[in-house]
Amino acid sequence: MSRTTIRALAAVVTAWTAVGAVPSALRSQPVLAPDQEARALALESELRCPVCRSQSIRQSRSFMAEDMKAKLRELIAAGRTDREIRDWFVERYGEWILLTPPRRGFNLAAFLPLVVVVVGAAGVVLLARRWSRHGSSRPAAEPLPPSPHLARLEREIAESE
Repeated sequence: MSRTTIRALAAVVTAWTAVGAVPSALRSQPVLAPDQEARALALESELRCPVCRSQSIRQSRSFMAEDMKAKLRELIAAGRTDREIRDWFVERYGEWILLTPPRRGFNLAAFLPLVVVVVGAAGVVLLARRWSRHGSSRPAAEPLPPSPHLARLEREIAESE
């Protein structure tokens, strides 16, 4: 092979690699109207990045998140509702893709600590009320008989004055 052929092949491989390195989201994103763009940004904040897991696709800079953003804009441009778009992503990735899972079934277990705290606080309030009611209705305790030590102490104090 000649040097010219090798250089041409190297240029083709370099160009091909450079084009492949550009996320598909940057190559083929549909242009959305301002209200559609606002919907896209809101939905991006609701979907979890499969790569980062702790970030939304709006926050993430991974190629996967960029591809998901492009697909989301595609679905909005196609006239899908927010619900249909969420369902589309849940169907492919499962419910964990939603940063805020729906409040049903096993997901309700997340509220269990809150329920325990509320029930415990209510129990403490009821017990405190019961104790205060019973404590105020008790007859006064009878005074103790005078102690011989107390009488002696009072005499010594009186003599010292």
